[in-house]
Amino acid sequence: MPSLGESFHLLASHWWHGVAAAVLFAAGVATAVPVTHGKVHWLMAFPLWIVRKVLRLIGPEFAPWRVFPTIFVFNSVAMFVYMATGVLVIVPAAVAFLTGLNIGVVVLNAGELELPGGELPTADGDDSYEVAPWVSACGLAVLVLELPSFWISVGMGIGMGRSLAVGGPYTVGNITRLFVERAHAYWMIVVPVLLVSAVAETLAIRGHVRARASAGASTSGRHEDNEEHDDETPPDGH
Repeated sequence: MPSLGESFHLLASHWWHGVAAAVLFAAGVATAVPVTHGKVHWLMAFPLWIVRKVLRLIGPEFAPWRVFPTIFVFNSVAMFVYMATGVLVIVPAAVAFLTGLNIGVVVLNAGELELPGGELPTADGDDSYEVAPWVSACGLAVLVLELPSFWISVGMGIGMGRSLAVGGPYTVGNITRLFVERAHAYWMIVVPVLLVSAVAETLAIRGHVRARASAGASTSGRHEDNEEHDDETPPDGH
C-alpha cells in the first residue's frame, strides 16, 4: 500500500487537474444563473429534489447527531464516486461542471426550499438575524475545506481518465492500479479533511438555527408587548 507521503505526493501531482475541476465548477455555477432565471426545470429538478431529501433526512430540529453523519457520509461517498468516474475517462470533467450547476441552482433557489415540517427558510419574515463570529468562522472553514476536497477528488478522477486515455492500455490491471493508489490517498487525506469540514458545518448550522430561533422569539415578544400596549390605550376622545 502507498505510504502517507506517497499519497500527499499523488495529490500534489494532480493540482493542475484540481484547478481544471475548479474552473469547470465555476462555469457550472455561472450557468446556474440563466438556468434559474429561465426556469429550465429539467436542469433544476434533480438538485432541488436531492436537497429536499437531505433536509427530510436531517429532520425538523436539525439535531447534530443527524446533521453530522448525513453531511459527512453524503460528501465522502459522493466525492469518492466522483473520483472513481475517472475510469470513464471524460466523465469527471462533466461531473465538475454539473456539480457547480447543481450547487448554483440550489443556492439561487434556497429561499423557496421548504425546511422539514413544511416551513420556508424565511417564513417568519425576518432572515436578518445576527450570528456569533464563531458561526461565520465555521461557515468559512467549510468553504476552505470542502471545495478544495471536491476539486482535488475530481482532479484525481480527471488524471486517472487522462492516464487511461493516453498513458497506458485500458485494461483491468491498469485501471485497478490507478484506482487503488487514488482510493488510498482519498482515504488517508481527503476523508479526514471532510470529517473536520462536517464538524464545522454542523456547528455552523446549529449556530444559524439558534440565532434564527432567538430572533424569532424576540420578534414575537415585541409583537405581544405592542398588542398589550394597544389594549391598554383608551380610544381617542375618551
